[in-house]
Amino acid sequence: MKNQWRLVAGIILIIIIVLFAVFNVDAVPVNFGFAVVDGPLIIVILVSLLMGSLITLLVATGSATKKNKEFKQMRTEIDTKGKEIQAAVDATKVGYEQQIADLRAELTQKDNKIKSLEEELVKQFTVGNPNQPSV
Repeated sequence: MKNQWRLVAGIILIIIIVLFAVFNVDAVPVNFGFAVVDGPLIIVILVSLLMGSLITLLVATGSATKKNKEFKQMRTEIDTKGKEIQAAVDATKVGYEQQIADLRAELTQKDNKIKSLEEELVKQFTVGNPNQPSV
């Protein structure tokens, strides 16, 4: 929709400029600084319009090219930073996974110790304690 309005506005401007040029067909002197040339006003108007359009196109193209270059450079930086962050996250994850594995191993050792102590207590109470008096 935005481009359609631009097209319509461009067509309207072209019609206005062409009408303006057609109504001004008198011969006029044009001073280039080193020479003076007589020519129809319509040609002067159209040549001026063409030169202005070309200058605008060149400036806009240069700005767009610069912005595209900056955009690509920023995209590269973002990708690089993303990879660095992912590497840091992966390293931290590996460290935490190692800590979890160590804690699980320690927990397993303590569980085994608890089980062995429970078995020892059960043995002492079921077999009988030699220090306990028999009834």
